[in-house]
Amino acid sequence: MKDFMQLVPRFSCPDHHIEEIFRYRWEAYSTHLFQRANGKYVVTEFSTPVTHSGVDGTISCPAHHHIAEGRWIKDRTFMRDYISFWCSSEAKPRLYSFPLADSCLKYCQVSGEYDLAEELYDAMKSNYEEWEKDRYDNNYGLFWQIPDRDGMEFALLALSYGRSHAGEGYRSTLNSYMYADAVALAEIATRLKRTEDAELFREKAAKLKRLFQLLMWNKKRSFFVDRRRDNRFFINGIELEGYVPWCYDLPDERFSSAWKYIMDEEYFCAPYGLRTLEKNHEDYLVEHGLPGGCMWNGWCWPFASCQALDGMANLLDHYQQDFVDREDYFKLLKSYTMCHYKDGVPHLAESYDPEEGVWYADFGARSVNYNHSTYCDLVITGLAGFRPQLDGSVRINPLIPAEWEYFSLENIAYCGKNVSLFFDRDGNHFEYGKGLTVVVDDVPVIRNAADSEVLTCTL
Repeated sequence: MKDFMQLVPRFSCPDHHIEEIFRYRWEAYSTHLFQRANGKYVVTEFSTPVTHSGVDGTISCPAHHHIAEGRWIKDRTFMRDYISFWCSSEAKPRLYSFPLADSCLKYCQVSGEYDLAEELYDAMKSNYEEWEKDRYDNNYGLFWQIPDRDGMEFALLALSYGRSHAGEGYRSTLNSYMYADAVALAEIATRLKRTEDAELFREKAAKLKRLFQLLMWNKKRSFFVDRRRDNRFFINGIELEGYVPWCYDLPDERFSSAWKYIMDEEYFCAPYGLRTLEKNHEDYLVEHGLPGGCMWNGWCWPFASCQALDGMANLLDHYQQDFVDREDYFKLLKSYTMCHYKDGVPHLAESYDPEEGVWYADFGARSVNYNHSTYCDLVITGLAGFRPQLDGSVRINPLIPAEWEYFSLENIAYCGKNVSLFFDRDGNHFEYGKGLTVVVDDVPVIRNAADSEVLTCTL
C-alpha cells in the first residue's frame, strides 16, 4: 500500500534485527488490508484464500491480534471499518475464540474515539450473550471450548480425547477473553450511563475471575491447567496458553509463580522461541497429524509467543513478583524476533521448530506473511513501554535491556496527537540530551527521565 509506512510508528535502537522485523511486520500487515466491494476495509489472516475463512478472507481467530496491531495506524478508517465488520450480521465472531469488546476498547484507548465502542455496544453485548448461550457451563461457572476453536489443533486437551479437532474443556483462552470482554462492556456501559448493565458486567467479570482462579489453578503444578468438560479432571501437562490470563490482568499476584517456567529450558524456553508445551511431556513434538501440519503440542507458534510476551509485559509493569525481569523479557522478544527469518530473509509462516530453528508449518503461498500474531504492538507497549490508559494519559515504562544506549519510537498517533519517545543514555544520539524525552506535537513535555523511571504523562 502506497505511503503506508508514513501512517505507522517508527522504531530505532541498537539492535538491527528488531528494527528490521518491526519494519517488516508493518509491511506485511499492509498486504492484509483488504478493501471490500462496499469500500470498507477488513484484515485478512492468509495471503491466499482458505476454505475455513468467512467473507472476504475474514477469520475471527486472530482478529484481536489484528486490532491490537492495527490500532497504531494513523488512518483510523481501517480499524473502524474492521471492528464494525465484526459487529455486523455477515461476520462470524464466534467461529473461533475472540475478545471483541476488549479489542474494541483497546482501539479506542489509542484513537481516543470512544464513540465507536458506544455505537457498537449493543452488538458487542449481544455477542457476549451468545457466547453465554453456546459455551457457558452454568453448573460450573466457566466457559468451555474445543482447542481447535481456539486455533490450537492437537493441544493436550484434544489429545486427551484422542482427536485433533475435538475435546471439550475449560481453558485459559476463552475464559480470559470473556473476562476481558465483561470488563470492557462494563466500562463502555458506564460511559453510556447504562448503570444496570455496567453493574451486571462487573459482577460477571468478578465471578468469572473468582471461579477461574479457584478451579483452573493446579496447585501441584503451580499453573493454570485445562480441565476436561466430561469429568472436570485436569489434563496431564502445562501449556503456554496458561499465560494468556495475564494479557488481561485476570490473575491476582499470588499466581505469579506460574512464571517460574517461562525461562526454564526444561519447560517453555527453547533454543529457538517458546515451546507451546512443556519439553518433558511425552507428547512434546509428536507428529500426531501430517508432518508439517498444524499442531500445538510443542511447536513454536507466533500466535502463542506474542500472547506470552504481552502477558509478561503486563506482569513486569504492574505486578510485584521475583520470577522474571526485563532482561528476561528482552531475551524472549529477541528470540521471537529471530524466528522471523528464513535463509536470512524476513519471513513469517505458521509454526516453528523450537529445537532446530526452522519453519515447520510453512505452506508456501498460503503461509506468506501469516497474519496471526502481533509484533509491533509488543515493541510499542512492551519494549518501548508506551502503555495507553483509559483517561487519555499514557504510562511509559520501557523494558529495554540495561546495555542499550538509545532508542526512539516516533510518529505515534495517540488520542489526536503525534507523540514520540527518545531515550539517550549519554546525550549523543538525539537532540534532547540525556535520559528519556517525550515529545508531543513537536514540543518536549518531559525531559531527562531515567530509563528505569515509570512515567504517567497527560498529553
